[in-house]
Amino acid sequence: MPVSTVRPSQTAALADQLERAFRGGAWHGPSVLEALDGVDAVLAARRPIGSAHTIGEIVLHLTAWIDVARRRIAGEAIAALPDEADWPAAGGEEAAWRTARERLDDAHARLHAAALELDDERLDDPVAGSDPTVRGQLLGVLQHNVYHAGQIVLLRRAAGDSR
Repeated sequence: MPVSTVRPSQTAALADQLERAFRGGAWHGPSVLEALDGVDAVLAARRPIGSAHTIGEIVLHLTAWIDVARRRIAGEAIAALPDEADWPAAGGEEAAWRTARERLDDAHARLHAAALELDDERLDDPVAGSDPTVRGQLLGVLQHNVYHAGQIVLLRRAAGDSR
């Protein structure tokens, strides 16, 4: 039986990795959503490590930067975020937590869709921000998601959550 030599486009491969790091199926460990599975508003608001951010703050931070990457890829010049947009304050109410989770999921879905629409030729196009290309933005979001998923797992353990 012949082996297929058809390879997915680079953008399709990056979109797949974005999805794995966010929703699951990544080899490194829990994705963002897997790390958040079972987190309620009370746990999201806990600060088990005094100087560390809460899970809720991390979710809002992730949402902001996933959206910034999408907007940069779409052509908007965003160099940085003000502190209050980079690390928004998170409340401890269940409704606010549900909204934060929905916004995170929506931001990811919009970036994932934008990545799927890209042609490989656009990956080396310049964008404003810390990663100078579209490819850099997508890889940066992947790295950022994995980093913060790990933080969420550690915060859960520090808070006494056995999951």
